[in-house]
Amino acid sequence: MKFFGNHFIVFLLPAILMLTMAIGGYFYLIDEESNESTNATLQENIDWDANERGTLIEVAWEWPSMPTDGMFGDDYIGVKGPIENVYLELHASDGVLYEADGEQVDNGWIVSFPNRLEENRSLGNRGSVYIELTSSEYSAEDLDLFLLHTWSEHSPLELEDASFEDPSFGEALSVPHWVEEIEVASYVR
Repeated sequence: MKFFGNHFIVFLLPAILMLTMAIGGYFYLIDEESNESTNATLQENIDWDANERGTLIEVAWEWPSMPTDGMFGDDYIGVKGPIENVYLELHASDGVLYEADGEQVDNGWIVSFPNRLEENRSLGNRGSVYIELTSSEYSAEDLDLFLLHTWSEHSPLELEDASFEDPSFGEALSVPHWVEEIEVASYVR
């Protein structure tokens, strides 16, 4: 009967530890899979933020995780409203990696930026677009902002419509993409 005394605990404690580790590992893996996204589902996972300082509005975005199907292609931000100028910066932890000025079109402004990995740095997953309003009588509520995300190499977007209602990529007929309208005023702090 001495076997069920101290020796039983020696076998029971490692068994409990192994069971706890197996259950914890299972829940960890399930949680990791739920954070994954593809390019097609990325728009559900982008974190947005906005700041308004006088006539300058900064709209920032960040992807919490990289798409599992890769990172390549170009993205476009279109802005409609009383705008003087638009420019964009892509960020990394050590500073600005890319800058671009917007281009004025008939109904607003469009700025494009790359999505890819360069020298172990990701471009496009984190950045800010800066919107200069024409006067202080306007605010973020007067803006319409659109993000067009692509995930394949393609001809450049024909810069015609800032709302991307019917985007045209030159001769490319089936460029995978989605367009999301961003309510800028709802993200202003």
